[in-house]
Amino acid sequence: MDLEKSRAENEMNLTRRLEAEIKKSELVTWELQEQRVLLKSILENLPGAAYRCHLDEHYTMKYISEKIFDISGYHASEFIENAEKTFASIIHPDDRDFCRNSIINATKEKRHYEFEYRLMHKNGLVVWVSENGKGIYNDKEEHAYLDGIIVDITRRKEAEFAAAESERNYKELMHFLPQPVFELDIEGNILFNNKAGQEFFGLEDPEKSNKKLSALNFFIDEDIPRVIENIKKSNKAIKTLPNEYTVKKTDGTLCPVMIFGSPIFRNNKVIGRRGIIIDISEMKKQEEKLLKAKEELERINNTLEQSVAERTKQLTETNTQLLKVQKENLQSQFEVLKQQVNPHFLFNSLNVLTSLIKIDPDLAESFTEQLSKVYRYVLENKEKDLVSLSTELEFLNSYLFLLEIRFMKKLFINFKIDNSFYDYQILPIAIQLIIENAIKHNIFSKVQPLKIDIFVDDQLRLNIVNNLNLRETKLVSTGVGLENINRRYALVSDLKPEFIKTNNQFIAKLPLLK
Repeated sequence: MDLEKSRAENEMNLTRRLEAEIKKSELVTWELQEQRVLLKSILENLPGAAYRCHLDEHYTMKYISEKIFDISGYHASEFIENAEKTFASIIHPDDRDFCRNSIINATKEKRHYEFEYRLMHKNGLVVWVSENGKGIYNDKEEHAYLDGIIVDITRRKEAEFAAAESERNYKELMHFLPQPVFELDIEGNILFNNKAGQEFFGLEDPEKSNKKLSALNFFIDEDIPRVIENIKKSNKAIKTLPNEYTVKKTDGTLCPVMIFGSPIFRNNKVIGRRGIIIDISEMKKQEEKLLKAKEELERINNTLEQSVAERTKQLTETNTQLLKVQKENLQSQFEVLKQQVNPHFLFNSLNVLTSLIKIDPDLAESFTEQLSKVYRYVLENKEKDLVSLSTELEFLNSYLFLLEIRFMKKLFINFKIDNSFYDYQILPIAIQLIIENAIKHNIFSKVQPLKIDIFVDDQLRLNIVNNLNLRETKLVSTGVGLENINRRYALVSDLKPEFIKTNNQFIAKLPLLK
């Protein structure tokens, strides 16, 4: 009886131990299954395809996550042990040597590798990927596998290519401009100088040189403190007014210039300064001629002891010369006006274009085309005193496209012009100057926009009417304004423009000429 009892107790103890072992085994199995589910979830949620492969000619896959289907169009099972496809076969032929050399060099030095290359998608398209991985070694420090992850970066590469293309278009437009255009870093070193600038100063393209060249080298000593002060203001995002300087060319000659500049922003931070240079040597010569004529007139008027006949003759000759000089000076001012096309407008447009290149490359390209049309119009018509109204309105279409992008529903311009007036003549750029004048002197927003109506009245005058919401501070004039339009009309017609300011409107009436 004792033996049977002992045997029964042993069997019960054995049964309990077996049950405990089974429960322990089931717990381990459950935990292993949980780990597998967790690992699968992690791999599926990675931004790319994780893999383990051999470093052979095929990159034979021991494992690759199903994310590879989203990248290449092939399922992971097709690559495992080269079942239906080798991974090497979908690498772009031009990138295969680069990929192998990058991995081999990294594994020799036992470091991580990271590089970008192209894959051929199942649909025939090219996919850009970034691969990051490292070699796995056994106990004998022998290479066993490669572990890594492959991420699709096609959208990023397309954005980079688009940005690079927009940048090229921007630089080409700058080279097209007839005035020198420059870009400086925050220390005043020249980063970019368009073809006109290179020819003006006799310089090589700074983008092709490894040497830093300071813009201060091209100013006379007396002007350098003012230049430094303007650069400091730009670095603090403070706008500066146009300034006259005397610059030195590489051949040693001096030239008076007017420089317009503004800060360059990247991510709301000032990284440099951009500007345009206007040669004002001809304008200075005209001023000097006018001054000499004035001095000559004063000298003649002071010679009172001469006879009445001689005095009358001298006065007549001097007055004739003075009128000629005044007319030449007026014509020179007109030529300077046509060449400048309001540099403030140009720089505002360049700042808008810089922002669009990063935000919307396609819109930046359209903006560049319209800005090119505006400048081409000025270049093609700069020798003309008059143009047809239809030609001027066609130019305004491109100009207004730039304003719409720049002010975003803060400015509304309404044309009501019958095409029967299209063959009439008008001063080139006059309408654009009046619109810029309205923008310059008024405050406006999306809530209180600036509205401009353009129409022809029954006296054959082109009316340009805008509502008034004047700025509290008066902007400094650059000399290109309504008086200039008056003088330009005086050169081509007896009809005079009229400018009327009421309590709530400003009205410009420009005669249409046959």
